Amino acid sequence: MNGILIILIVGWAGLASSGMALDTSLPIRIMMEDGSPYYIPIAPTIVSHTPIQWDNPTPTHHTVTHSGCIEDEGSCLFDSGSVPPGSSFSLPGLPAGRYTYHCRIHPIMRGQLIVTDSPSIPSQL
Repeated sequence: MNGILIILIVGWAGLASSGMALDTSLPIRIMMEDGSPYYIPIAPTIVSHTPIQWDNPTPTHHTVTHSGCIEDEGSCLFDSGSVPPGSSFSLPGLPAGRYTYHCRIHPIMRGQLIVTDSPSIPSQL
């Protein structure tokens, strides 16, 4: 048993010393709701490239669609498609910026991601 532990520690140390980063960050979680404000939190400030996960605990289908997907001047950065009840949609992360999004099925549902490069300074974008 001790031999296995030593191999795991040495293996991890080898990865760390080789410059390979181990991603241990947990995703930022956003809940989809059937009532206002619909996405909770509605406008989180997160660090760039942090994973993001939207959970749908409601009894209806929803989407998480970047507003650029329907606007002529924008580009579509993410679109979940239909997220069934009890399911989730995840992104590996986004670069710094502000990203508005909505539910294609229920257009009244709107949210925003505020993504910043600095973990200690709120985004002023």
